[in-house]
Amino acid sequence: MNIVLIGGTVEALVLAWELGVEHNIIVIEIEAEVGLPMTHPGRIMNSSILDDLFSEDQISFLALKENPDGYGCRWDWVMKHLAANVARRGVSFMTRTRVLSCTKQDDVYLLELTSSERSTPTHLLADRVLQMHQPSGRGPGGRTHQLQPSTPPIFPHPKTTEWFGGTTLSSEHHASSKADLILQRADGMTELWWSKGPEWMPMYGFIEQCTTVLPEDKEQLSLDSVLSRVRDHAPKFV
Repeated sequence: MNIVLIGGTVEALVLAWELGVEHNIIVIEIEAEVGLPMTHPGRIMNSSILDDLFSEDQISFLALKENPDGYGCRWDWVMKHLAANVARRGVSFMTRTRVLSCTKQDDVYLLELTSSERSTPTHLLADRVLQMHQPSGRGPGGRTHQLQPSTPPIFPHPKTTEWFGGTTLSSEHHASSKADLILQRADGMTELWWSKGPEWMPMYGFIEQCTTVLPEDKEQLSLDSVLSRVRDHAPKFV
Protein backbone atom coordinates (compact mmCIF):
# COMPACT_ATOMS: atom_id res chain seq x y z
CA MET A 1 0.00 0.00 0.00
CA ASN A 2 1.28 3.51 -0.87
CA ILE A 3 0.95 5.82 2.14
CA VAL A 4 1.71 9.57 2.34
CA LEU A 5 2.10 11.28 5.71
CA ILE A 6 1.89 15.07 5.51
CA GLY A 7 4.09 16.62 8.19
CA GLY A 8 7.32 15.24 9.62
CA THR A 9 6.09 15.16 13.21
CA VAL A 10 7.13 12.65 15.84
CA GLU A 11 3.77 10.94 15.31
CA ALA A 12 4.56 10.64 11.59
CA LEU A 13 7.96 9.10 12.29
CA VAL A 14 6.56 6.58 14.77
CA LEU A 15 3.71 5.67 12.39
CA ALA A 16 6.22 5.25 9.57
CA TRP A 17 8.30 3.02 11.86
CA GLU A 18 5.27 0.88 12.67
CA LEU A 19 4.09 0.53 9.06
CA GLY A 20 7.31 0.91 7.06
CA VAL A 21 8.12 -2.79 6.84
CA GLU A 22 4.90 -3.73 5.04
CA HIS A 23 4.01 -0.53 3.18
CA ASN A 24 5.59 2.07 0.89
CA ILE A 25 5.62 5.29 2.91
CA ILE A 26 6.54 8.88 2.01
CA VAL A 27 6.76 11.67 4.60
CA ILE A 28 6.22 15.20 3.23
CA GLU A 29 7.71 18.06 5.29
CA ILE A 30 7.36 21.74 4.43
CA GLU A 31 10.47 22.65 6.45
CA ALA A 32 14.02 22.04 5.24
CA GLU A 33 14.57 19.30 7.81
CA VAL A 34 12.76 16.88 10.06
CA GLY A 35 13.37 17.30 13.78
CA LEU A 36 13.88 21.00 14.40
CA PRO A 37 15.13 21.72 17.94
CA MET A 38 12.87 22.93 20.74
CA THR A 39 9.49 21.91 19.34
CA HIS A 40 8.55 19.38 22.04
CA PRO A 41 9.76 18.59 25.56
CA GLY A 42 12.62 16.10 25.52
CA ARG A 43 10.80 13.84 27.93
CA ILE A 44 10.70 10.06 28.31
CA MET A 45 8.86 8.39 31.17
CA ASN A 46 9.95 4.76 30.80
CA SER A 47 13.39 4.39 29.24
CA SER A 48 12.69 0.79 28.20
CA ILE A 49 10.46 2.04 25.35
CA LEU A 50 13.62 3.13 23.54
CA ASP A 51 14.80 -0.44 23.04
CA ASP A 52 12.33 -1.01 20.19
CA LEU A 53 13.25 2.20 18.37
CA PHE A 54 16.97 2.78 18.83
CA SER A 55 20.28 0.93 18.98
CA GLU A 56 22.32 0.78 22.18
CA ASP A 57 24.71 3.39 20.77
CA GLN A 58 21.83 5.71 19.91
CA ILE A 59 20.31 5.35 23.38
CA SER A 60 23.70 6.10 24.91
CA PHE A 61 23.99 9.17 22.66
CA LEU A 62 20.63 10.48 23.92
CA ALA A 63 22.26 10.81 27.38
CA LEU A 64 19.07 10.49 29.42
CA LYS A 65 19.06 12.41 32.68
CA GLU A 66 16.71 11.27 35.42
CA ASN A 67 14.18 13.86 36.61
CA PRO A 68 11.32 13.74 39.13
CA ASP A 69 9.05 14.00 36.05
CA GLY A 70 10.68 11.37 33.82
CA TYR A 71 13.97 11.47 31.90
CA GLY A 72 15.23 14.55 30.08
CA CYS A 73 17.13 14.66 26.77
CA ARG A 74 17.43 16.75 23.62
CA TRP A 75 14.25 16.22 21.57
CA ASP A 76 15.96 16.96 18.27
CA TRP A 77 18.34 14.06 18.93
CA VAL A 78 15.34 11.78 19.43
CA MET A 79 13.86 13.00 16.14
CA LYS A 80 17.10 12.78 14.14
CA HIS A 81 17.85 9.22 15.26
CA LEU A 82 14.24 8.18 14.69
CA ALA A 83 14.20 9.71 11.20
CA ALA A 84 17.42 7.88 10.32
CA ASN A 85 16.05 4.56 11.58
CA VAL A 86 12.80 5.08 9.69
CA ALA A 87 14.78 5.76 6.51
CA ARG A 88 16.65 2.49 7.06
CA ARG A 89 13.26 0.78 6.87
CA GLY A 90 12.78 2.17 3.38
CA VAL A 91 10.64 5.22 4.22
CA SER A 92 11.20 8.20 1.88
CA PHE A 93 11.29 11.89 2.87
CA MET A 94 10.36 14.93 0.79
CA THR A 95 11.54 18.06 2.62
CA ARG A 96 10.97 21.65 1.51
CA THR A 97 7.85 20.35 -0.19
CA ARG A 98 4.30 21.70 -0.12
CA VAL A 99 1.05 20.11 -1.27
CA LEU A 100 -0.85 22.34 -3.73
CA SER A 101 -3.94 20.16 -4.13
CA CYS A 102 -5.36 16.82 -3.07
CA THR A 103 -7.88 14.96 -5.22
CA LYS A 104 -9.40 11.55 -4.58
CA GLN A 105 -10.89 9.34 -7.26
CA ASP A 106 -11.75 5.64 -7.04
CA ASP A 107 -10.10 5.33 -3.61
CA VAL A 108 -6.80 6.75 -4.90
CA TYR A 109 -5.39 10.15 -3.89
CA LEU A 110 -3.60 12.41 -6.36
CA LEU A 111 -1.34 15.00 -4.72
CA GLU A 112 0.05 17.98 -6.63
CA LEU A 113 3.36 19.14 -5.15
CA THR A 114 5.76 22.07 -5.30
CA SER A 115 9.28 21.88 -3.92
CA SER A 116 12.61 23.66 -3.75
CA GLU A 117 14.23 20.34 -4.63
CA ARG A 118 14.42 19.65 -8.38
CA SER A 119 14.34 15.89 -7.87
CA THR A 120 10.94 15.99 -6.14
CA PRO A 121 8.08 14.85 -8.41
CA THR A 122 5.21 17.23 -9.12
CA HIS A 123 2.54 14.57 -8.52
CA LEU A 124 2.07 11.58 -6.23
CA LEU A 125 -0.47 8.75 -6.15
CA ALA A 126 -1.38 7.22 -2.79
CA ASP A 127 -3.82 4.72 -1.34
CA ARG A 128 -3.80 6.47 2.05
CA VAL A 129 -3.01 10.07 3.02
CA LEU A 130 -2.94 11.35 6.58
CA GLN A 131 -2.35 14.87 7.88
CA MET A 132 0.06 14.61 10.80
CA HIS A 133 0.46 18.27 11.77
CA GLN A 134 -1.88 20.04 14.13
CA PRO A 135 -4.52 21.93 12.08
CA SER A 136 -2.94 25.25 13.16
CA GLY A 137 0.55 24.26 12.02
CA ARG A 138 2.23 26.56 9.50
CA GLY A 139 5.48 26.31 7.63
CA PRO A 140 8.12 28.94 6.80
CA GLY A 141 6.63 32.33 5.95
CA GLY A 142 3.21 31.18 7.11
CA ARG A 143 2.85 28.80 4.17
CA THR A 144 0.46 25.88 4.50
CA HIS A 145 -0.48 22.81 2.52
CA GLN A 146 -3.52 23.20 0.25
CA LEU A 147 -5.46 19.96 0.63
CA GLN A 148 -8.59 20.62 -1.43
CA PRO A 149 -10.86 19.42 -2.89
CA SER A 150 -10.48 16.03 -1.18
CA THR A 151 -9.19 16.86 2.29
CA PRO A 152 -7.51 13.77 3.79
CA PRO A 153 -8.14 12.73 7.40
CA ILE A 154 -6.18 14.26 10.30
CA PHE A 155 -4.27 12.15 12.79
CA PRO A 156 -6.35 12.16 16.02
CA HIS A 157 -4.50 14.43 18.44
CA PRO A 158 -5.63 14.91 22.05
CA LYS A 159 -6.97 18.30 23.16
CA THR A 160 -4.25 20.87 22.54
CA THR A 161 -3.13 24.28 23.70
CA GLU A 162 -0.28 26.68 22.99
CA TRP A 163 2.90 26.01 24.97
CA PHE A 164 5.95 28.21 25.49
CA GLY A 165 9.24 26.40 25.92
CA GLY A 166 12.58 27.91 26.90
CA THR A 167 16.04 26.41 27.46
CA THR A 168 18.54 27.88 29.90
CA LEU A 169 21.72 26.82 31.65
CA SER A 170 20.91 24.50 34.53
CA SER A 171 23.23 26.60 36.70
CA GLU A 172 21.11 29.69 35.97
CA HIS A 173 17.77 28.04 36.65
CA HIS A 174 16.56 28.64 40.20
CA ALA A 175 14.60 25.97 42.06
CA SER A 176 12.15 28.66 43.16
CA SER A 177 11.12 29.44 39.57
CA LYS A 178 7.89 27.76 38.56
CA ALA A 179 6.97 26.10 35.29
CA ASP A 180 4.36 23.53 34.27
CA LEU A 181 7.15 21.16 33.23
CA ILE A 182 10.84 21.33 34.14
CA LEU A 183 13.35 18.95 32.55
CA GLN A 184 17.05 18.91 33.31
CA ARG A 185 19.29 17.50 30.58
CA ALA A 186 22.69 15.86 30.74
CA ASP A 187 24.19 18.62 28.55
CA GLY A 188 23.91 21.11 31.41
CA MET A 189 20.70 22.67 30.12
CA THR A 190 17.22 22.85 31.63
CA GLU A 191 13.96 23.03 29.65
CA LEU A 192 11.07 25.05 31.10
CA TRP A 193 7.58 24.71 29.64
CA TRP A 194 4.52 26.86 30.37
CA SER A 195 1.02 26.49 28.96
CA LYS A 196 0.17 30.16 29.65
CA GLY A 197 3.40 31.94 28.77
CA PRO A 198 6.69 32.26 30.67
CA GLU A 199 6.48 33.30 34.33
CA TRP A 200 10.24 33.56 34.76
CA MET A 201 13.10 34.73 32.57
CA PRO A 202 16.78 33.89 33.03
CA MET A 203 19.08 36.87 33.53
CA TYR A 204 20.70 36.44 30.12
CA GLY A 205 17.60 35.24 28.29
CA PHE A 206 16.68 31.83 26.95
CA ILE A 207 19.26 30.07 24.77
CA GLU A 208 16.42 28.43 22.83
CA GLN A 209 12.71 29.23 22.93
CA CYS A 210 9.58 28.38 21.00
CA THR A 211 5.83 28.71 21.01
CA THR A 212 4.13 25.58 19.75
CA VAL A 213 0.83 23.68 19.86
CA LEU A 214 1.00 20.54 22.00
CA PRO A 215 -1.36 18.37 24.08
CA GLU A 216 -2.97 20.36 26.87
CA ASP A 217 -2.36 17.64 29.47
CA LYS A 218 1.31 17.68 30.41
CA GLU A 219 1.17 13.94 31.09
CA GLN A 220 0.79 13.54 27.31
CA LEU A 221 4.04 15.41 26.68
CA SER A 222 6.38 12.46 26.34
CA LEU A 223 7.63 10.00 23.76
CA ASP A 224 5.78 7.28 25.68
CA SER A 225 2.46 9.02 25.10
CA VAL A 226 3.20 9.48 21.39
CA LEU A 227 3.98 5.77 21.01
CA SER A 228 0.73 4.83 22.74
CA ARG A 229 -1.40 7.15 20.56
CA VAL A 230 0.21 6.03 17.32
CA ARG A 231 0.01 2.32 18.10
CA ASP A 232 -3.67 2.70 18.99
CA HIS A 233 -4.36 4.40 15.65
CA ALA A 234 -2.11 2.46 13.25
CA PRO A 235 -4.39 -0.62 12.81
CA LYS A 236 -7.38 1.64 12.07
CA PHE A 237 -5.47 3.58 9.42
CA VAL A 238 -4.53 0.64 7.21
